[in-house]
Amino acid sequence: MKTIRHFTVAVGLVFCLATLAVAQTYFADDFEDSKESEKKWVDLWGAWDFKDGEYQQTDLVPNAMSVVADEFWDDSWNDYTFEVNGLKTDGAEGFLIMFRCQGTMELRGQALRKHPPRMEKLKPSLEYWWNLGGWGNSRSQVESWGGKAGANSNDTIESDEWYDIKIVNTPDDYTVILNDKEVANVADDTEKGVGRIGLATWSTAAIYDNVIVYGPDGPSPQAVDAKDKITTTWGNIKSQLK
Repeated sequence: MKTIRHFTVAVGLVFCLATLAVAQTYFADDFEDSKESEKKWVDLWGAWDFKDGEYQQTDLVPNAMSVVADEFWDDSWNDYTFEVNGLKTDGAEGFLIMFRCQGTMELRGQALRKHPPRMEKLKPSLEYWWNLGGWGNSRSQVESWGGKAGANSNDTIESDEWYDIKIVNTPDDYTVILNDKEVANVADDTEKGVGRIGLATWSTAAIYDNVIVYGPDGPSPQAVDAKDKITTTWGNIKSQLK
């Protein structure tokens, strides 16, 4: 019995190590180190600040956007899951969660600041965002400029409540998930799913935390945040190893 037990443990360990070896976190930021976070983000409009271990946008203006810097994004990534926690603090709407973004973002009447250099040069321009609590906080939808919109729902966003937001992006489709509930899956092979992620608001002040982007084999265990606001927990990872 002891030999069998040891063999089972050994096989399980090898399987776990093999699984962990292919798990990959592409990008992560828990905003605990503001100087490091400043290197990772480029704000295009709005009043963004790294404060209290969070990323805060406090100006009630339309089209406030911030995207990942060139140095922290690989333009070949097109099969990834993007997770973030969001908290609305003020304003008329909810969250704008950006993905599949390349080229110059839509101005929408604003004099946007300088984009990351490599991003700005990419063609064609492509922009997606999941508009949660849009249209006066009456509904939600993925909007796209250059791609395929969809994922309409009745989801609205309450103030002072944390939301777990997840977007699963592949070369052939994208799936949007709110508080562990799948809202919609949209077939879309535009540009084979390429484009970086970002955060935005529209006439709303909001706080974002625990950003993580990982590949199809899951995140690296060390990327899990101890505060447990992030939806990727040790329990999720352990379940993947069973």
